[in-house]
Amino acid sequence: MHKHAVKDVMFGGLIELMRNRRYYHLSSVGVNYCHWTDEGKEALQEYIGIISHMLWEAEEADLKTRSKELVMQGLKGEKI
Repeated sequence: MHKHAVKDVMFGGLIELMRNRRYYHLSSVGVNYCHWTDEGKEALQEYIGIISHMLWEAEEADLKTRSKELVMQGLKGEKI
């Protein structure tokens, strides 16, 4: 999965968690009154653990692709 896709998944997942009153209290009074519930904090921690692995895999794939491109440029005699 590409980095941009992982970012979209991460953003979408956070928004969905925040839409659930069981996990996030959204106050119309102001941002100072919005907060994660205890159950929401647990769900958020689990979610970050899952997403972290996806982010790591995307970063590794990106680095691998970039290193292959640099090697090919070097073999072709192009400036790196």
